[in-house]
Amino acid sequence: MIKKENLQGLVIQCNEIGIIEKIIRDDFHICNDKCLGKPLINLFHKNMVTHVLDFLMQIKNENFAFDSWLALSEEKYNASLYFSGFFLEKKVWIIGAGSSSAIFRFVHQLQQINNEQANQIRMLAKHKVQQQIPVMKSDARNQKKSEQQQLDEMSRLNNELVNLQREMAKKNAELARVNELKNYLLGMAAHDLRNPLGNIMAFAGFLEEETKSILNNEHREFLNIISASAEFMLKLIEDLLDLSKIESGKLTLNPEVNDLIELADRSVLFNNAIAAKKSITISLESDHKTIRVKFDKQKMEQVFNNLLSNAVKFSFPKSEILLQITRSEGKVKVEVIDQGIGIPANNLETIFQPFNSASGSGTAGEKSTGLGLSIVKKIIEGHHGRIGVKSVEGKGSHFYFELPLEN
Repeated sequence: MIKKENLQGLVIQCNEIGIIEKIIRDDFHICNDKCLGKPLINLFHKNMVTHVLDFLMQIKNENFAFDSWLALSEEKYNASLYFSGFFLEKKVWIIGAGSSSAIFRFVHQLQQINNEQANQIRMLAKHKVQQQIPVMKSDARNQKKSEQQQLDEMSRLNNELVNLQREMAKKNAELARVNELKNYLLGMAAHDLRNPLGNIMAFAGFLEEETKSILNNEHREFLNIISASAEFMLKLIEDLLDLSKIESGKLTLNPEVNDLIELADRSVLFNNAIAAKKSITISLESDHKTIRVKFDKQKMEQVFNNLLSNAVKFSFPKSEILLQITRSEGKVKVEVIDQGIGIPANNLETIFQPFNSASGSGTAGEKSTGLGLSIVKKIIEGHHGRIGVKSVEGKGSHFYFELPLEN
């Protein structure tokens, strides 16, 4: 004796607009009397509303709809079923089961509903299957043809990709060679220019001292311009030399365990002398008197001087600059906070890129090479740290960097 297959299913009868009128069978315990008179869409997940409405529309237009996978409301059921639907005697019959094949087998067990209706449903199901057979065969042939076309296309694209990779490798090698040559020429030119510029600065300073009582105000201003221009060019040359070393991979760090507070204190003292010309004061605050960190002393001093001199450059006269150093678990954080002109929001993302002068001229007309911050970033990253900035235009800037503490 063949054991009868025990299938679980759901059968709901709705009116033409999808209002639930009867629950014929519910092996999943999805519906109850509270569902009667409610829209069918209430049973489904909110993301399924459009799919359910399309499903109902297809049932009414074609008298049946098959193989729709729909998720039930997660608040109540948190499950999904395959659904088919039939339009008989101006009623919408919804049948749900665990798989699309189970629906067809489940249809044969619907004799208990109404023989005439069940026979009509089976006829519609059989008709649908017969319609699908030639389509499935055609789809299989088309799929085989499509798969071969896809393989041919993938082969063609793969060959193109190999050629592009080969061409890119050539271009990268050429770019690397050109970049190395550029760094060499840049370094050589900067090195050869540094000594003459140093001489110009020295002689301009000598003339300023020796001719104070001889030259008139206009001529003394000329000497000041010569000195300031030479100083700016020398700073640019030094930054270019640093940048060429960094980009060529020749920037070497000699880290040793040093007192970061001591280095910061010396940098504040040096930059306060410059800040005094604009009546700006720089103060140092720290939660520790000594913080031992492993760093390259010369390069880290360059970092402090660059950030502090930038703060002075872009701060308003008679304002204050705060250098704050705090220690937390595993790291030390250094912050330079000014009350200057700030940085435009659209320039914050590129502030650490070379040749970027995001804030323009300083508050006293000071010029910027646009290289200092990119060098600072490389030095900090070379110490396994990170650097960032916060700024509000017209209110000031807040540069900060973090370094790992020496274990």
